Amino acid sequence: MLSALCCSVSVGTASAQSDAITTGTLIDEMVDMTRLTFKDPHPYKSVQFSSYDRRSTSPDNPGWFNNVDGFGGEPIPAFEAVIKEPGEDGVGEYLICDVEGPGAIVRLWTATIDGDIRMYLDGKQVYSGNAREFLWNLPAELSNTIKGEDYRGTLRQFDALYFPVPFAKRCRIEWIGKLNTTHFYHVGLRLYDKGAKVKTFQPSDIVTYRSQLDRVLAVMKDPDGQMKPAGRTEHVTATVPVGVRQELIRIEGSKAIDNLKIKLQAPLPEVTMRQTILRVFFDGASAPQIEAPIGDFFGAAPGVNPFVSLPLSVAQDGTMTCRFVMPFKQSAVIQIENMSQVPVTVKADVSAKDYAWEDGRSMYMRARWRIDHGINAGSETRDVPYLLAMGEGRVVGAACYLMNPCNIPTAGGNWWGEGDEKIFVDGDKFPSFFGTGSEDYFNYSWSIEDIFYYPYCGQPRDDGPCTRGFVTNFRWHIIDDIPFNDKLAFYLELLPHSLIPDFIYARMIYLYGEHGMIDDHYSITPDMVRPMKMPVWIPVSAGAATDYRFLSAEQTLRGGGPISFEHDPMWAGGQLMVWTPAKAGDKLTMAVNTSAGHKDMQITFALMDNGGKVKVYINDQPVRLRGKEVIDLNEPGRRLNRSFNTDAVDFKPGENIITIESLSDGPAKVGVDLLWVRD
Repeated sequence: MLSALCCSVSVGTASAQSDAITTGTLIDEMVDMTRLTFKDPHPYKSVQFSSYDRRSTSPDNPGWFNNVDGFGGEPIPAFEAVIKEPGEDGVGEYLICDVEGPGAIVRLWTATIDGDIRMYLDGKQVYSGNAREFLWNLPAELSNTIKGEDYRGTLRQFDALYFPVPFAKRCRIEWIGKLNTTHFYHVGLRLYDKGAKVKTFQPSDIVTYRSQLDRVLAVMKDPDGQMKPAGRTEHVTATVPVGVRQELIRIEGSKAIDNLKIKLQAPLPEVTMRQTILRVFFDGASAPQIEAPIGDFFGAAPGVNPFVSLPLSVAQDGTMTCRFVMPFKQSAVIQIENMSQVPVTVKADVSAKDYAWEDGRSMYMRARWRIDHGINAGSETRDVPYLLAMGEGRVVGAACYLMNPCNIPTAGGNWWGEGDEKIFVDGDKFPSFFGTGSEDYFNYSWSIEDIFYYPYCGQPRDDGPCTRGFVTNFRWHIIDDIPFNDKLAFYLELLPHSLIPDFIYARMIYLYGEHGMIDDHYSITPDMVRPMKMPVWIPVSAGAATDYRFLSAEQTLRGGGPISFEHDPMWAGGQLMVWTPAKAGDKLTMAVNTSAGHKDMQITFALMDNGGKVKVYINDQPVRLRGKEVIDLNEPGRRLNRSFNTDAVDFKPGENIITIESLSDGPAKVGVDLLWVRD
């Protein structure tokens, strides 16, 4: 039924402080980047109710890193309370949340959930029905009037749902189901101070605020096209020599940078984009409020990984855009430092619009980056610190940039992110946000390898197979921002499936903070941004890959051409066999020896520019891979290593012939890395 994304009021207008908080004001705030720069006139605390493992009570007690959080059958029910003990049918009633006072639902998420949900707003039951529908789909009044393609990818972002639902007095949500079935859930809420005037959501709001909603959907579907610079744009080009820190631009006056575009020109972008440092100083600050490798700041690390989101985008040609609003009272200075081994040329378009700085309310944009090299991941579970800060502000985003050199080629083995987010706000003794898994925080689930990006979240890089290689995840807190009055401690557990030596973990927090805020940021050094060297890997039969035998593509080659080879640690053994068929109908033949039996196999292909469409046969019989007869290997602007499992096939003893047929009109590339055989 519901959704998420809530907020207070449009603080950029003179009448904001007297206006009530309504569904309409919250809808507007879903794309209001300027609002984030102000302290809110109606303060609130952001909280999350989730199915985290209730044995986690304190880092000083056993169980802090326990991970039974929604699979079913947990030792302690993953709810706030038991309302009604299970009957003979095993069905019980459980409390997800019960909060009093004005507030709003801001985000809902589930990987999957069984059972039913009941929800009450201000004591009135407004929903009773399927739990999955509640957490994944829109209110019936809304979904009946909006086409699925309009809200999927905007209000619904992968497994999270964003549609603001305000309430004036109380919100109570109950789950009815069997504890031995799945029940993953997040419910994100804003809890306003008692004096806030909130108008409770009504079905008629869909009609009342429909024009606003249509406008917001249009912006969320096309941020690059809809969120145009509002100020005067300066065009700057600078070539920064090796080892030099150089001023790129200086802007005077009370203004706000509302659009920053940067394109870096240098060889080896995966290295130079990490070793070129962006620093931004507001109002003569001694230390930069923004300091990060330029690629990491724009969510592109390592290298160029195209995506579009509400505040940040990266184009295919490497142009990076930031739409976070960066206000200042007197001046802004942008510097570039070149820590690489080659000169870098920076081309920038900087738009600065008029902004009325308000002492005591306006806040500086801040971005804090850090990295750990050489982690022996899995040797012990740890809470990885993203940021510790003192002062008043709000979190508006987080991102992680990982190098995962695990040799197990399946997510059931190379998955890095079982760990939960733990976000402490102000005087918390227990986190206001305690999550259920790293991918759950980033709005997806089940450690998927998909490349995706939405207005508020994305995974623009995941080399593969599954979650090995370089991986980038981000989530923006725009309407579900996390304000704090004096303290913030933001952690994300590192809990992988297996032991992974030489794991690298870089991460960022994006926030706004008052003048004088302090934090635990440490200035970036050349050693921090040293090149990351992915080791050559050999697949290991472990985890979900247990019982498989791995054969490199070239070992099995019997005929077809032309054949070439690409060399990169992304591919098993550091080498990829590339077949370039000239036309549809050309065939590549390979052979594997195995025992007789009804079994499956897997083929690891490369997805890349100009990748071909192929069909696969085993012993002249067509087989489906991932349930499809035709596999499209074209992936513009990226190179991915992906494994495709076949349906179960009757293999004969001895040699079995695998045929790959090109279905592409004209030349195409077919990269084959591995064949897996389960004996």
